[in-house]
Amino acid sequence: MSRFTLAAVTAVTALVLSAAAQPAMADPQPEPSAASNITAAYQLAACDPSGTTSTDTALANQLNGTLKAKMRGYMSAYRVSCARMVIKAVHDRGLDPRAAVIAMATTIVETSIQNISEEVDHDSLGLFQQRASWGSASQRLNPTWATNAFLDKMIRVYPNNSWRTAPVGEVAQAVQVSAYPDRYQVEAGDAQIMVNTILPYVSAPRGTASVYGVLADGRLTYTAIDAATGQRTHGAVTSTATLGFTPKAMATLNFNTILVTEDSPEGRLYRIDVITNRDSLVFSPPVLLGTGYTHELLAYDGNTHLFGIAGGVLRRYTINATKPALSNISAGQLIGGGFTLKTLTATASNWLLGTTSGGQLISYRINGVESFTRYQLRDTTWQV
Repeated sequence: MSRFTLAAVTAVTALVLSAAAQPAMADPQPEPSAASNITAAYQLAACDPSGTTSTDTALANQLNGTLKAKMRGYMSAYRVSCARMVIKAVHDRGLDPRAAVIAMATTIVETSIQNISEEVDHDSLGLFQQRASWGSASQRLNPTWATNAFLDKMIRVYPNNSWRTAPVGEVAQAVQVSAYPDRYQVEAGDAQIMVNTILPYVSAPRGTASVYGVLADGRLTYTAIDAATGQRTHGAVTSTATLGFTPKAMATLNFNTILVTEDSPEGRLYRIDVITNRDSLVFSPPVLLGTGYTHELLAYDGNTHLFGIAGGVLRRYTINATKPALSNISAGQLIGGGFTLKTLTATASNWLLGTTSGGQLISYRINGVESFTRYQLRDTTWQV
């Protein structure tokens, strides 16, 4: 793991800047090329006080092969560390990942994702090139503070979560008031790729994860895991009773409610109500909810959405009760085909993560009916 202190950070590349709080008052100049933006050298401050990490280096190498616009081939451990701090600030604030996409598109344009510590464009400093009216120099050079200042203005300009549906470039321009308003939208796609790639490394879960499993003989298992560390804190506890049918796929809705499909042509779907899972695992007789659920894999995203894969086809169901009856489960919406996965889980609302038999690790953003975006995180090395 490499460590950079503030004093040891060397000048690397940066973008010719545009003013953040208000347009620069100098005479208009020709728009610089993307290449000159990235290869110009300025004094930089560290983004992470602890420096860069080996993971930053690995992610930089990965991103250099997946980005499409000006940052392709120019990502470094330092730039990833800066992106990581921005994305973490958004996550820690509890905002939708789209806010991170907007922030990242802005830093790509303003500084090529670098924490510029010298005043090149008037009195602008930092990742977002915020003017002195935004805050002190130390504040603007603090990526967490700077990101939150950016988000504060974004929310003021786009109240009631309207920033979630407005175009990325439009929102960024409204905050930055740049002399080059069309630049931001061009980088929106790469900003999304960066967020999808880096977010899993900064969004460490908290609390206790209740993990249920089902054995081939129909018995249930329960394990409690510290979500932040992955360490088991309780269990595994195994039930004495069996489900009474051959299980095929399952999803945990909450602490004491599980959905399980039967391995049968009818595709029966059952709800399992857990009575206790402390010293023994006891559950009520399975409740038959309906048929036609022939899924090989199920996953619940914790926010009303149940996803199921059958024959490589992904469908999304909406569940509006903690212990649903069939009437509480909407008809499945077709998301798409080609989902030949070995495992499936949900990482956030409308975000799925799966592995293939060949070791690929794939993230999916579910956009709506027959609409999703696929991000391949690993090629062959992820075996589960």
